[in-house]
Amino acid sequence: MQLHVRDATTAREDLHALMQTLSPELAGRPARGALLFSCNGRGAHLYGEPDHDSRVVAETAGAIPLAGFFCNGEIGPIGTSNFLHGFTASIGIFQEKE
Repeated sequence: MQLHVRDATTAREDLHALMQTLSPELAGRPARGALLFSCNGRGAHLYGEPDHDSRVVAETAGAIPLAGFFCNGEIGPIGTSNFLHGFTASIGIFQEKE
């Protein structure tokens, strides 16, 4: 059995930590665009403010084109395998080849 707690503070911290790990890579090869697929359980209902996840992506990656939508389950990796997640945000960032 696995239990999950829906917690805005932890979700916010996790997203910021993930995006900060990308910062050095984005400094060398800036992002050209991104896709954001966020669970419909996030957003204003979780954070008490609209556009939280997209704002964090923009703060880290810059003013780039961003598209996506709210989902009821997101597919994303853990290690080398993909899984179906809930209450998550899956982000794909596009960069030019080196």
